This record gives sequence, structure tokens and C-alpha cells, in this order.
Amino acid sequence: MRIIVFLAVIRNYVLEIFRASCFVHRASVVLNHEARSTKHEARKRHKILRIAVFLTLLSSLANQAFATVSFSVKNEEIPKTKILFFGFDVVDARLRTDAAEILERIRRNLKTTDLFDVVKSSGQMEIMISNTTTIASLNEELAQENLTVESLPNFEKYLKAGIGAIVVAQFNYDLSGNLELRIRMWDVLDQRQLFGKFYTASKDNYRKMANIISNEIFKAISGEKLGHFNSQILYASESGSARKRVKRINIIDFDGENHRVLTDGHDLVLTPVFGKRRDDIFYIRYFQNRPHLFSLNLKNLRSYKVGGFRSTTIAPGVHPSDSDLLVLSTIEDGNSDIYELNIAGNFAKKLTKNPAIDTTPSYSPDGKYIAFASDREAGQQIYVMDVDGSSVKRISVAGGSYSKPVWSPDGKLIAFTKIKGGQFFIGVMSPNGKEEKLLTSGYLVEGAKWSPNGRYLIFSKKKGPYGRDSIPRLHIIDIVTGFEFEVSTPEGEGATDPDWGMVN
Repeated sequence: MRIIVFLAVIRNYVLEIFRASCFVHRASVVLNHEARSTKHEARKRHKILRIAVFLTLLSSLANQAFATVSFSVKNEEIPKTKILFFGFDVVDARLRTDAAEILERIRRNLKTTDLFDVVKSSGQMEIMISNTTTIASLNEELAQENLTVESLPNFEKYLKAGIGAIVVAQFNYDLSGNLELRIRMWDVLDQRQLFGKFYTASKDNYRKMANIISNEIFKAISGEKLGHFNSQILYASESGSARKRVKRINIIDFDGENHRVLTDGHDLVLTPVFGKRRDDIFYIRYFQNRPHLFSLNLKNLRSYKVGGFRSTTIAPGVHPSDSDLLVLSTIEDGNSDIYELNIAGNFAKKLTKNPAIDTTPSYSPDGKYIAFASDREAGQQIYVMDVDGSSVKRISVAGGSYSKPVWSPDGKLIAFTKIKGGQFFIGVMSPNGKEEKLLTSGYLVEGAKWSPNGRYLIFSKKKGPYGRDSIPRLHIIDIVTGFEFEVSTPEGEGATDPDWGMVN
């Protein structure tokens, strides 16, 4: 069965590898004119093709003789918090419509966490999020209680009804017609206020208001310091036939709105990432038959080539504090090595000097270390080195083929893509490699990136080789609970190479 799965993976990628090889071959043809030795160029082309295969994760699938320490994350151990909302069923028709819009946006946001059950406070009592969880009907006295933002809840009653938290809202309009919202959230078990806020928003900012409130609720219940409902996702879209695949860079808000196409599809584009300056992104663009690093401004959509490299294989890792520093892998003299690039001075420092293929580097959040993938020993593995290129240490020890390491925002974990036994996995490990957790698997899962709060991973997933299953989609997984869901992107298009950042 593993052989069949592996052959299916190879079959599904034959055309993609061929296309990538054509681009690489064209680049090698250009290099031929600059070379002195045909034999030397033959070796170079062979090495470049090795790099292409390496980057598609299809080389070296042999299982290594290491002890497996990986295990799956389970999601049934964390109970959902039932939240009761008061104050959203107001008398004024216009105000009721606006309140309902905000509540619906909050409901949709919280649904993606799988941590909450939201219950109405009056009218027909029902679960607004979970289709699999039920709650006993609240008694008439409780359902009709006139709880306001100024009053203290009767915690004992709500505790008996199985309510974990209460959100109380008060809506009004100011003299300019903007919506005013006073809101409090209470912890029923601990009988304490979790937060109290006042917001004002115009009609076109209701979505932003709902996202901010969703963040406050999420932080209060999950204990996270940062919410993610006002975040954005970069990705590469795929359309067209397998032989005429068109890729474009896209950006979309977490809730699926404000979708924008950033490139025209004329050139092949890959692996977009947010820059430290939030108006700038970096991506790979095949320009003049070679892959090069480009920067694009999100406001004016102007792009320009970055660095003087002949060929850059994948988008860079962005330094956590210095907006002028990038770490990237590039092909010079037929070999892929890691470089640190200063884009202000346009000069680069070579960090690895090894005949192996070194690629997909990622800075640690303190900027002191770099994780990267290399085939220097035992196939593709993950390594960590000091930021100056010294003290290289292999950290992947659980067997299989690894790629695309990326450091979590708090520095405690490194996410990765793994192939073992013909199966693809997304997992995390500690920076010393002592603990590995496999979070999800599938026909093809790859390219994980962290949410800004470090609670979630976003990645590309193909469910199978045929039909709709062959269209890659973006998925998000909670690394604590294991809950996974699909990101809302335009129907009919594939979506790969995601990155996740906060809205300015």
C-alpha cells in the first residue's frame, strides 16, 4: 500500500516537476554561455535538477534507523465553553439589524476555533455554533432575565445551566450615526469580569469591530495573548490546466473577505512572505527564465528585484527585528547555499559552504539562530545553526524526509513538512529535536506557516490525485486541540504557499 501511495504522489507531480525542470533547464542554458567547460556545466545542470527535486520533496524517501518519538494531537480532551449572549435582540429594527450582523460575524469567527458554543439570550434558544453539541433548555426565568452591562449576573443560575461565560452588550447610535457598543464578558465559574470595552464604529467598520471583539473573547477563554481574527493570509493561487498552470500572488483577510490578486499571472510566482515592513512582501518570480527574489508593495503594487543573485530557489526568512535582513537559499555555481542578505546595502554573507543542498532557512524569533533543511546526511533533514553560520547541528531524528522548517513566534517549536512511508505530514518539534509531534497527514500536506499568536498552523493540502481532491486548498490546524478546518478562498482555484500576518 505504501508503494502505491508513493507512486500516486510521483504520478501526480510528474508534470509539475517537468515544468520546474524546464525552468531550471532554461536557466542552465543561459549559464552555459558563461561557462568554460562543457563537463563542468553538465555537472552543474545535474546539481540544479537535484535541487529542483529536493524542493518538491520527492527525493530520498528512505526511512532512517532512528527511534520514533512522534505522536498525534487529540482534540477531544478540551471541553467547549458555552457562551450566553445578552443584549443583541434590541427593539429598534435598524439597531437590531446592525447588532445581528456583528453577532453573526462573531459567531463565524468563534466557530473556526472549535472552543465555543454560543447561545442566544432570548427568543428560540439554540446552539449557534456547534452542530454536534446540545445544551439543556434554559429555564424561562433565566432566558428572560434582563441582564445589562451595568448589572452583576446571578452566577449560580448560569453555572447550573452549564454556561461557562456571559457576554453582555449595549448598542446605541451617536449623533453622527455611528454605532456605539458597550460590552462586558464574565467568567461564570470564577465569578469575575474578563473584560469590559467601549467601541464606536461606522457602518463600514462593523466587520473590524466584530473581529476585535472576537479577539477579546478568544484571548479571555484560550489564555492566548494575541487574537488572530484581524489577520491576513498571503498565498499563491493556481488555475488552468496542468500543462498551462497560472499562478498569482493573492492576499485575503482571515474571514475570507477583502480578497486581492497582487500579480498578473504572466510569470510563474511562488512562496510569498510578509516582510518586516508590513506594506512589503517578498516572493519568487521566474524572470528571464530564472527564479529571482522580488519585493512588492501592497499599497501601490509596485515590484522590484531584490539582491544580485543569479537564481534564488525559495522566498526568504524575514529577520524578526531588522527589516533590512533576510535569510535565503540561492543557487550559485550550481550549488544551493544559505545566505544572509542586507537589502539596504544590497550585500550578502554566505552562511553555509557545503556541497549538499541547503535550503528553506528560517530565523529564530530572537534572531540568534537559523533553521534550515539539507541533504548533507541521511537524506533531507532539519538543521539549526548560529546566525553567523557556525555550530551546525542536526535536530530531526525520528526518521523520514524533512523540509521547510519554520520557527514559532515564541521560539519554542519548529514546524516542518515530512514524508515517511509515502505519506506527507505536518508536524512540530522542539529546537533541540528531542520531541516531535505529527499534527496532520494526507495525500499531500506541506508548507506550514505559523499564525501571529503561535496557536495555529496554516498549510496547503491536497486530498487526492483526482478531481476536486487534486485541487490544493489552504487548511488551518490548532496545535493544542488538533481541530482543523479549510480556509475560505475563491472556489475552483488551487491555493498553496501560505503565509500569515497581522493587519496594519
